[in-house]
Amino acid sequence: MIQRIQSLYLLLAAIAMGATAYFPLADAIGAKDSLVLYIYKIGSLIPDSIPDFPVYFMWPMIGIASLAFIMSIITIFLFKKRMVQLNVLRIAVILLLVMIALFFFYYTPEMERVSGGIIGYQVPGTYLPIITFVFYVLAYRGIMADEKLIRSADRLR
Repeated sequence: MIQRIQSLYLLLAAIAMGATAYFPLADAIGAKDSLVLYIYKIGSLIPDSIPDFPVYFMWPMIGIASLAFIMSIITIFLFKKRMVQLNVLRIAVILLLVMIALFFFYYTPEMERVSGGIIGYQVPGTYLPIITFVFYVLAYRGIMADEKLIRSADRLR
């Protein structure tokens, strides 16, 4: 049944993951430069200033965010195979946690180093991966409740 509550949670998680492409994740205002971190690039707020990051610097973040988004969509349509759905959701959660760790422990320190300032987390995109994680956990709980219900019905037969 595609109208289950966990399908709604997975859809909301996919929307939140997709929205990370449109909102900045963090900004750094510093003495050297003012930078804005998007999921696909690091831009400068100073005109004619090019941040010194290589082109491939954002590839891990783009790849992980894309995979998490695609896995959210795929997981919605695996409603007939609950155990496969759980496994795909577990992988998506692990990917999302890796993305959050990369963001906080790799990208933001690099932005602080280049800009010479402090990272600001007041932008809405910062919280979207965390919101996605909450929706993943809620979907996981819903799928587990369905699996438990089906197993208890099987015992009665």
